[in-house]
Amino acid sequence: MTGSIASAFLQLRASDPQRRIFTFVDDSGADRDSLTVEQLGQAAERVAGALSGWGFAPGDRAILVYPPSLDFIEAFLGCLAAGVIPVPVYPPNPFKLRKDLATFSAIAENAGARGILTTCAYDRSRSVAGVTTMFSRDTPSWPSLPWHRTDRLRDPAGPVDWHLPAGPDEPAFLQYTSGSTALPKGVIISHGNLVHEVAANAADLGLGPDTRGVFWVPQYHDLGLISVILSTIAGNSRTTLLSPLSFLQRPAVWFDVMSRVAATHTAAPNFAFELAVRKTTPEQRAGWDLRPLRAVMSAAEPIRQSTMDGFFTAFAGTGLTREAFFPAYGLAEHTVSVSMGGSAVLRLDRTALENGRAVPSEDPGAVTSVGCGRITKPDTTVRIVDPATGRPRGPDEVGEVWVDSPTKGIGYWGLPEQSRETFHARLADGYEDGRRYLRTGDLGFFHGDELFVTGRCKDLIIMCGRNLYPVDIEDSVRDCHPMVRPGGVAAFAVEVDGEEQLALFVEARRDRLSPTEVDEVIDAVRQRVYAEYQICCHAVVLGTAGLVRKTTSGKVRRLACRQAYLSGDIAKAPGTLRVAVQRPDLTEVT
Repeated sequence: MTGSIASAFLQLRASDPQRRIFTFVDDSGADRDSLTVEQLGQAAERVAGALSGWGFAPGDRAILVYPPSLDFIEAFLGCLAAGVIPVPVYPPNPFKLRKDLATFSAIAENAGARGILTTCAYDRSRSVAGVTTMFSRDTPSWPSLPWHRTDRLRDPAGPVDWHLPAGPDEPAFLQYTSGSTALPKGVIISHGNLVHEVAANAADLGLGPDTRGVFWVPQYHDLGLISVILSTIAGNSRTTLLSPLSFLQRPAVWFDVMSRVAATHTAAPNFAFELAVRKTTPEQRAGWDLRPLRAVMSAAEPIRQSTMDGFFTAFAGTGLTREAFFPAYGLAEHTVSVSMGGSAVLRLDRTALENGRAVPSEDPGAVTSVGCGRITKPDTTVRIVDPATGRPRGPDEVGEVWVDSPTKGIGYWGLPEQSRETFHARLADGYEDGRRYLRTGDLGFFHGDELFVTGRCKDLIIMCGRNLYPVDIEDSVRDCHPMVRPGGVAAFAVEVDGEEQLALFVEARRDRLSPTEVDEVIDAVRQRVYAEYQICCHAVVLGTAGLVRKTTSGKVRRLACRQAYLSGDIAKAPGTLRVAVQRPDLTEVT
């Protein structure tokens, strides 16, 4: 592949201009919009010409605020064509700004953006919302930046000279992290990062002109943007897109479209496969032909073996086979992927794992761990390191995942000290190998040549000298009572009298429960945790959907849950059904 995504696209434009490269479908799964390579090139040139007229220069940052659509792709490629650095963000709901605007404003300020790009429809919604809330005292304000509409632009007056980067380290765009543990930080992704990532994905997934991808993952998230959209722009797929809301409202639409277009590739986080089983019927599944699917990637959140067992059992009649299942692990700071193509499933001794060792076990209380794949990306080194000492750990020993490769991001925009700490870590004296590693913040181990990820360093709960992984506790609780909402559990630590204790947020399936039902759910949670871990829950907070704080990509924000609990705000929230706190004498107060 050539030196940038833009140059790869120009080669594709010269060789196959009439290829239909993107299709966007509506909520019913019917085609709504499409783009050929040439149409996308012309649209990008309109955006590039407009950016110059609006005063943007190469290196300036533009915030991209787009509902799911092909307009986003045109704007992103237009920024690359102009040398402007795009900053894709989750589009705040103009009528509910209090929820999203703080993060949006922090991103705009940190990026030093010159302006905001959007569609006519979104800008009108923003204006209408401004009028309806103008007399509300507590409505937050948008950042003082100009807004520019990109979906109804005139053709440029003359030919557009596409910007080609001066070198591989030139910033291509800013990828703001999902913020599962803190406010988002802007990862500087270079043109060289993108070239290496897209080439590695194509090799690992067998992408090419015959690839037909169907995806609903968010366009502003690294998986959807790089592994799907930019890979397609580089010529690696013919891609059909749908809105995440279309999938969430009717999961069957995902499979309707895949069956109709004979999709070969798709991707989704773990929760999507659970939702697909619950929200589709045997009659619907009988009508789908998924035999062409070669790769079903699972990424962006922990992979549960029970989820995949249930999914492949339910979908067996569609012709989909387990060989297509493709677990992967990655993070924004590494452009996207670290490991690909997981295949191993381990049953591990729980006590040994709590003490930092992965020991196979067939004990009924053993922990199941799904492998995230091998390290296949060229010139990549991954080490498992003791996060406190910087010393490498051995095989089957748990430590922090450190990685160095050509797709390691340049650093965090405007945060030099955090960049040094995160992107330029060295092994301890006596173990130095000359590399500067990215500290992922994730815990994991190698079993053979396969990487297993066990949790986040910052989320680890340490009680009585044991290392407890929140995701394992959450998995234990999720089926302890029929009223517990799937995906609606968060485990985190709180300090009580100088010691760490366990607290849980648990969402109920219904908005209203009787006092007896509330008692039953809380008791079931406590009993399950004690039975599996021999520890007592200090606090169980039961509430309705939305109690568990999550990122825009669906990851549990355990630190945000902890902060909400400690602030006392959660006790006053309208969706909270009960806050049950255990006293040292094991009596409960509510």
